[in-house]
Amino acid sequence: MLAGILAGPVLFSTLAWGYTETRRLRVTHTQFIDESLPSSFDSYRLALIGGLHLKKIGTFEKRIQHILAENSPDILLVAGNIKPSHGADNQFVHGLLNEFLAPLQFPDGILAVRGYHDRKHFWDQIPEGAGYRLLSNSHFAIQRRQDCLAFVGIQSPHASHLDRGQNQLRESLRNCPPASYRIWLGQSPDMLRIAQGFPLNLIVAVDNLHHQVRIPGYGVLRRDSKVPAAWQYSWLQEGHLFLYLSPGVGTRGIPLRFFMRPEVAFIDLKKTAPQQQVPR
Repeated sequence: MLAGILAGPVLFSTLAWGYTETRRLRVTHTQFIDESLPSSFDSYRLALIGGLHLKKIGTFEKRIQHILAENSPDILLVAGNIKPSHGADNQFVHGLLNEFLAPLQFPDGILAVRGYHDRKHFWDQIPEGAGYRLLSNSHFAIQRRQDCLAFVGIQSPHASHLDRGQNQLRESLRNCPPASYRIWLGQSPDMLRIAQGFPLNLIVAVDNLHHQVRIPGYGVLRRDSKVPAAWQYSWLQEGHLFLYLSPGVGTRGIPLRFFMRPEVAFIDLKKTAPQQQVPR
């Protein structure tokens, strides 16, 4: 009897907390320190967002716009999952994306990659004059004097399909400037394993599909990738390669988050001595 009486308030409190967590936007500032970084790109700032799941441009989305603008990144990286659901109308969501990005101006522009939810040919219907570039089995190179920084993106957001991911990564790198510093943008922590042995310097990814609930001491309850549940957001390393994994800003399905606040991440690329080649 007592358990039944308490169940209602406990459930309500839990759901209220989970919903509140979706609005507790975290702004993360971190560094990636690597002496092999070309000198021209020392202190280069990346802004990373993903999982927007746009239904409208409301107060929350305007907060993200303000955070991006006031932190002055050199480039904005948008890691997929723009649509709120597979069946959402492509034209409507493209309109929202353009409205969201229109006031944002960055020296090296805006790059995007495909996401799990961006189906029904969403990225095949990019409106004319869109203010971003889609990386789909391709790369985008930025030249500063003799130095080059290249961003890479593949067609399949499901990088956990190992063979497909590796083949597409090879295609993306095929004509990449040989001396460039290479950053792979995507939407799966599996990228860190797929990338082993490839000529890459850094990976940045957003994964909030089944990545919205975290149990302290255990990890993420469920995800579509094949990596361990203990792999959480922030910096991950395998071999000599680092991945920055962000939990994104939106939510899939029911708007709830537990121990996994939405995040806008800023990553400053730094050059330093070999003994300090670790993320800070």
